[in-house]
Amino acid sequence: MNKQVPEPNAELLSVDDIHQDVMTLTTALEQRHAERKSYQILSRPDIRNLRDRILARGICTTEEEAIERALTILITQS
Repeated sequence: MNKQVPEPNAELLSVDDIHQDVMTLTTALEQRHAERKSYQILSRPDIRNLRDRILARGICTTEEEAIERALTILITQS
């Protein structure tokens, strides 16, 4: 086995650097999971139909607005 000698000017990662890297990766993975889940829900035929009806009736002008309003109504009426 060959022994590798570290570069003399190489910097080692500090505990804080490692913690920050882990937190960044965790956040990215959580965001990706949320995006996948959102896509699965929003691509369901029944949800697409509801969204299309909302837009066709002019209740909302964008998909984003329809989703935001639906969630807001759901939370405020619970």
